[in-house]
Parts: sequence; structure tokens; C-alpha cells
Amino acid sequence: MYQALYRQYRPKTFDEVLGQDHVTKTLKNQIKTGNIGHAYLFAGTKGTGKTSTAKIFARAVNCLNTVDGNPCNQCEICKGILEESIMDVIEMDAASNRKIEDIRELRDKVVYPPSRTKYKIYIVDEVHMLTNEAFNALLKTLEEPPKHLIFILATTEMEKLPQTILSRCQRFDFRRLTTKDLIANMKKICSDLNILVEDRALQLIARNSDGAMRDALSLLDQCISYREGELTYEDALDILGITNTELFFSMVDDIKYKRLEDALLKVDEIIQLGKDINQFIKDLIYHFRNLLIGKTSKNPIDIMDMDEETAKLYIDQGKDLSIDYMLKSIDILMESENKAKWTTQPRIILEMAIIRMIELEEQASLEERVKKLEGIISGGDFTVAKPTTKVSRQEKKPQERSREKVEKIEDKEPVQILDDGKELDLETIKKEWPKLLKLVKDKKINVYALLVEGNLLSFKNNNLTIGYKDGYGFHRDAISQPHNKEFVEQIVSSYFNKNIEINFIMDDGEAKKEEENRDTIQQVIDFFGEDIVEIE
Repeated sequence: MYQALYRQYRPKTFDEVLGQDHVTKTLKNQIKTGNIGHAYLFAGTKGTGKTSTAKIFARAVNCLNTVDGNPCNQCEICKGILEESIMDVIEMDAASNRKIEDIRELRDKVVYPPSRTKYKIYIVDEVHMLTNEAFNALLKTLEEPPKHLIFILATTEMEKLPQTILSRCQRFDFRRLTTKDLIANMKKICSDLNILVEDRALQLIARNSDGAMRDALSLLDQCISYREGELTYEDALDILGITNTELFFSMVDDIKYKRLEDALLKVDEIIQLGKDINQFIKDLIYHFRNLLIGKTSKNPIDIMDMDEETAKLYIDQGKDLSIDYMLKSIDILMESENKAKWTTQPRIILEMAIIRMIELEEQASLEERVKKLEGIISGGDFTVAKPTTKVSRQEKKPQERSREKVEKIEDKEPVQILDDGKELDLETIKKEWPKLLKLVKDKKINVYALLVEGNLLSFKNNNLTIGYKDGYGFHRDAISQPHNKEFVEQIVSSYFNKNIEINFIMDDGEAKKEEENRDTIQQVIDFFGEDIVEIE
């Protein structure tokens, strides 16, 4: 019967346990000196060797011929424990034996001495799953166990254990395995199995195993079953449902250069290839993480844990992206990852994230413009071109006469505005607005830069309302300064021959609603008469 790789290649001695030297060295010394504790707690993420180390320890403390603290795995005791013919080493899953009745039963059994070994050992996996009552029932036994008894508790969530349990155990923290250790072990296994494998394929598997050897070997087992005798990078991509790295570089370029349609087409391509959207979002987060490391670290290759050629691609792509942009993009993607887990339409979540990241780039561009504008305003280092063409009074058009009044404003000469009595509405203002903006630009380019970002919302009783969208609060605050506001009002009033007051607001849609409400109320008044209609 076929046995999974992670079971075939489970470590049998402390020396074979990868990446946990700080744990295995202490345990070996305890065995050599005979300084054995009565309760141990092995804590760490999944697949890091907790249960394997517990089984090795169970054999080592009972071994008849230990070798430098390791079990010999040849004596009758070691063989009996390996073959599970000796019943003095008991494994329990706390997830399925979590009730107080289960622990009471265990407590009744531990008083009996071992049948063949020196120590009776209980390995309790996922111990954090026990109920509070079960923990309380276990306390007395942990505090004063029989001399022949050793408890080894294993957990992935140590923070859930009561302090009373923690204080009665020797605690060992198991670390995530490095990519280097994972790849080295997989290479050795592939060599033993006579399987040719590309280094890039092993790097891909290691990256997706989250530092867990068991997960890495499970993925490797899946991949080598795909094609006999050889494992390529492309095979690993297809089997694991992971997108080629080149696609991530291309998509980030699309985002950087605001090619929204190309980016969305790539999302469609991913869907057509049957790739997992949730996995794609995770990989895109990892891509931005590498860009950030390449941008900020002095030794990015060591931290990114990849070959120099691939690392250089990340470094080059990240040169034109700001650190703030990368951080905000990662925030957007992590938020999208959480949402995608609970939706039936993860594609839409991904597309929304891409659109938001493109808008981030536009906002970054706007911030640069604002910084330049602030420099111009604070320094006052700008000039205004003077008109050179002379036109006779008789040839001047109404717009040119308005321009003449505007020119007087620049020289701070008092300008008398006489209402011409003509009707003026918002549509007329919108039609003439580009010409008026040009007048402002000719006089004060800094005020023009602020005014051009606003939108004409309403005009009523000679009150003109201009709104600024979210993200343009700086523009609204700057143009609302008295000297800027007065300048714009004088230009607009002179242009239209009316005393016009201007209100600059943030446009959240409320102004338009109020204007529509006022129009509706006026229509009702006009129809029924002012004496009949009462407004509350």
C-alpha cells in the first residue's frame, strides 16, 4: 500500500528534525543526563515537527541503546513503538477527546505502570481543544504525576491554554521552516526517488507551504504524481493552480501605467485557465511584498529568498513605485482577500481591487502636483503673460470687454459691477466656463490650478456653488482663502456683469439633492399658489 511522502520520510531521530535545533539539542541533553521532565509542551504552527519530535522523544527515553541522545531504532523497544505493538506510548487527539469524561478516564488509567517500557507516555495533540472542565481535571495529574508517566502536549494555538497548564510544563516553541531547509529536504527526497526536478518548481512548492514541511511534502507528492520521472516549473504551476510569475509582473505594469482594460483582460485569462482567484490574490500580495522588500532592504535577495536574477526583476519594477503606494496596495489586497473568502463572486472583488490600485496611482500623481503647487504658492515665483494685441474700442466684443475688467482686477483697481438685468442660468455659465477658466489662468495660474478641479453644481439668486470631490479637500480649502475667493468672484462677476457670490464645498451629492428639492418645491408653489402651499 502506498504511503504518503510525509509519512515515508518522517524523521526518526532528533538529528533528522529540520530547523528545530534549539529544541532537539535540549531534549538530547536531557536524555543523556537523565534529567527527564514529567510534562512537556510543544507549541508551533502546523507541519513544523511537533508530533514527530514527541514520538522520537518517546522512543529515546525508553531506548535500550541510545546514540548521543537519539533512539537507536533497532532495539526491541524502539521497534515495538515504531510498529505500534507496544501500548505504553499513547497518542490522543484532544479535538475528539475534549470532554471532562475523557480526561477522567485518562486520569484513571495513568496510575497503572507501563507493561514493557520504563516510561508510559501520553502524546496529546491539539491540546487547546480541551474544555475548561477537562483542563481542570488534568491539572492535578500534571502537577503530581506518577514517576513512570510523561505528558507531551502539542498545540498550534498556545494562547488558548490556561496559565495553570503552561506553568506545569516545559515549553518548547517550534519555528516555521526556512525555504532553504524545505528545498534541501525535497531535493534529497527527489534524489532518493530518482525524480528530476527544476529548482524553480521546488521554490514554488516551498513558497506555498508556509514554512510547514508536511505541507511541502504533500504538495510535492501531488506534483510528482502528475508526470513520471520529471517535475518542471510549468507542471507545478498547473497542478497547484498558481499563476506564472510573469503574469504578475505584467499586471503590476498595467496597474502602474493605468492600463485598466489590459489588467481586467488578464483577470479574464486567469478565470479561463481555471486558476483559483483566492490563490491569485494571495500571490499578488506576495508579489507586492517582494517589491516592497526590493525597494527598502539593503540585502533584498537574502530576505526574498530567491535567485539573484528573479530578485533583480522585483527591484527594477519597484523603482518607479513609492513605498506609500506599495503599502496601500497591500492593504487593499489583504482587505480583498478577506472579502473573497466569503463571496460567491471573488472575480468582482479582484477587479475592484485592481481599479482601486489604479486610482491610488492617480492620487499619487495628484499629490505630486499639489506639492509643486504648494511650492509655487509659498514662493510666489510665477509670472503672468501680458496681452500684446491692441484692439480698438469699437471692435471689442462683449467677452473682450469682460477681459478688460478682469485685467483691472490684477492691478487691484476697483471695478464697478453693474447688473445688466439679463437672465443668467447654470447652463449659460457652464457654456462660458472654459473661456472664464482661461482668463483666470492668464492672471493667476496658481488659482486656476485650484479652480479647474471644481465642478459647477448650482446657480441660484446670484449664488454659484462649486463642488470638489473626495480627495480634493486641499484644493477646496486653498481656493476658499479670502484673497483667492474674492479674486474668483470679481472675475466671474465682471465676466457676466452681475454681482455673483461663490460657495466652494465638498461635493458628496447633497448639494445636487438640495437643488433638486428646491426646484421641486418651486414647481409646486408655481402650480398651486404661494397661499395654499405650506413648507414644513
